[in-house]
Amino acid sequence: MQAKIIGAVKMKKKINRNFIFPMILFFFFILFFFNDTGIIKWYHLRKERNQIKNDIKQILSTKDLLTEEINRLENDDEYIKKIATEKFHMVKPGEKIFRIMNKRNVNNE
Repeated sequence: MQAKIIGAVKMKKKINRNFIFPMILFFFFILFFFNDTGIIKWYHLRKERNQIKNDIKQILSTKDLLTEEINRLENDDEYIKKIATEKFHMVKPGEKIFRIMNKRNVNNE
């Protein structure tokens, strides 16, 4: 009779071990992936970091272009004349402006 009880206790311990160990592994698996320091959070942070790096590169290149533009505006007289004529339609004294009209646009108006 005691042999059956001892056998039942050993069987119960074996069942508990077979059940508890996978549950512990499953618990750590869940923590590993879905915790605040888990794989999924790490992936999102890495993606965000790469996006921020690209934004920084773009901003730095824009800054370099604007610095070059400022330098040209301060030092290059020919560039200033070019911008004055193209953007602001300014003319030197004695110059004549000829406007070419597109016949398609004139007929439509």
